[in-house]
Amino acid sequence: MIPRKAPLSVIRPGVLQGLVAALTHAQTLEELSAILETLPEKCGMLNFIYYFMGENGVLRPDNFTCTNYPEEWKNRYYEKDYLFVDPVVRRATQTSLPFEWRELSVEKSTPSYKMMMEGLDFNVGNAGLSIPLRSVGGSYGLFAITSENEHKFDGINRIGYAREYQILANYIHEAYVRIAAFQVSGVVELSGEERACLKLAAEGLLGQEIARRLKMPDSVVRLCLRVVRHKLGAATTEMAIRNALSLGMI
Repeated sequence: MIPRKAPLSVIRPGVLQGLVAALTHAQTLEELSAILETLPEKCGMLNFIYYFMGENGVLRPDNFTCTNYPEEWKNRYYEKDYLFVDPVVRRATQTSLPFEWRELSVEKSTPSYKMMMEGLDFNVGNAGLSIPLRSVGGSYGLFAITSENEHKFDGINRIGYAREYQILANYIHEAYVRIAAFQVSGVVELSGEERACLKLAAEGLLGQEIARRLKMPDSVVRLCLRVVRHKLGAATTEMAIRNALSLGMI
């Protein structure tokens, strides 16, 4: 018997590429949320949720959350403090591997079981796949997708979904961390060299041209621009220039 192969792609390559590009260039939480809200249609899923779990593992209901769950379910979830009994969230704090919701062991007499049964009544989905997230800086997040088809993530299919949504989820998490860091940082200070390099880059000069103009090694210019991008929460030098111009820094 020939073993079944995992599907080559569960997200069309062009769609995944476009989403990654959009996430990389998102500069505000509004832009990030708008991108995420296109996921159900573009990726053929019922629901999605991204929840930023923080840097110390302490769960907070007011942490950034983006989801297309029905408003009635979102309101009930927070009114009942379900975050603190949600077995999906609990499992995400204990593992770094993708998991299917049907793998969860939940006793019927517990608030966690009651929460999951109520979720079905609110069209949360008959199957769910969650992807725990960890950033390089140590922050935690959780991304999940759901389907009306209870067998959507069964068997070999799960490999394809876990593989591609793990890629997408990590871009989502890194985009949030980058944007939030820039918004929270408030006042951004650039050194004289960093400001000079960015100003010349804004005039259209490239790395070696900036180095010749400022009479400094090319490696120092690259380092300055890398630091500037980090300070301004930008994925590219072009984004750093836009952020700096909006703040009146150059």
